[in-house]
Amino acid sequence: MNKRLIIILGLFLTSILGTLVWQTSSPREPVVEGRKLTSWLDHHVASSAAKPPYDSPGWKKADEVLRSMGTNAIPTLLRMIRSKDPSPEVLKFLQFAGRYRWTRINYRSAMSRHEEAEYAFEVLNANAVSAVPGLIKIYEENVSPSSQMCVALALGHIGRGAHAALPTLIRNFTHIDGKVRFYAVSAVADINGEPSVVVPALRSVLKDPNANVRWNAVTGLSHFGSKARSTVPDLLEMLNEPGMVVSTDIARNVEMALWQIAPEKVGKPLVVEDSTPIVANGSTTQALKITFHGERKTLIAARTTSPAVAQFWDSDPRPRLTLYRGVSASDEKDHFLG
Repeated sequence: MNKRLIIILGLFLTSILGTLVWQTSSPREPVVEGRKLTSWLDHHVASSAAKPPYDSPGWKKADEVLRSMGTNAIPTLLRMIRSKDPSPEVLKFLQFAGRYRWTRINYRSAMSRHEEAEYAFEVLNANAVSAVPGLIKIYEENVSPSSQMCVALALGHIGRGAHAALPTLIRNFTHIDGKVRFYAVSAVADINGEPSVVVPALRSVLKDPNANVRWNAVTGLSHFGSKARSTVPDLLEMLNEPGMVVSTDIARNVEMALWQIAPEKVGKPLVVEDSTPIVANGSTTQALKITFHGERKTLIAARTTSPAVAQFWDSDPRPRLTLYRGVSASDEKDHFLG
């Protein structure tokens, strides 16, 4: 027997033995309709990579099964999100053996299992709060970049119930790797938590060199509304420093955050004058209209008692606002005000 064949057989036996040990030592998986959880989760993600295709009857069935398993799925999900690939030599052999059907082992990459587990945690949402201690431990172990990323996302999916993870995640706000910082900030923004803890942490990365990190920090701060007023000087500074906003999208995001936190800093009154009064005998003679997605909408109807106050949006400032006056029932003869 030549040396190459001995090496191949050795790798084969090693992979089989490792698989048997893994299967016997792993906790028993939940089973539905004769299929294990990992079988239902095989390629079960919310993207074009899903098999069966995303939102198809088969995909919906797998999603339904996952929801029915509930917290019973957590031990398996933790194992999946912590999984590691074997050595390159063994991995190559497993792929080779699977291609030629030498073994029934259907090996799937650790990255795929991480993504499937992360999506499962998104489905379970706050119901997976009991998984938080295990997820924190796996995050700190940093098994691989893929594992740590998916753990951060999973913690974010759980939300406020994952507040115990905040100190661990915030420590990575200064990590040398921009992707690690990005997902740590994303998770903290999704978890939310106490303003006294989260607001200063998010404020600390408003000048991060990674624009995506800054974007997530700004979005996270907007969730706190007036409780994040301490960040207003930093947000205004970002608007006045082109190098920090980089694009109109980020500038828009900062403006929206300021609108949520301190609307008086970005809100600008618009005064429109017209030669013909719109108010007579204490009420409006015509309707005051605005455009919304290209469609005319009535802001203040005709025959409304004056003075009148109306609000169409309550979430963020709207640029390029245009006003019209005219008969409520028709737009054809509306008069443009400005």
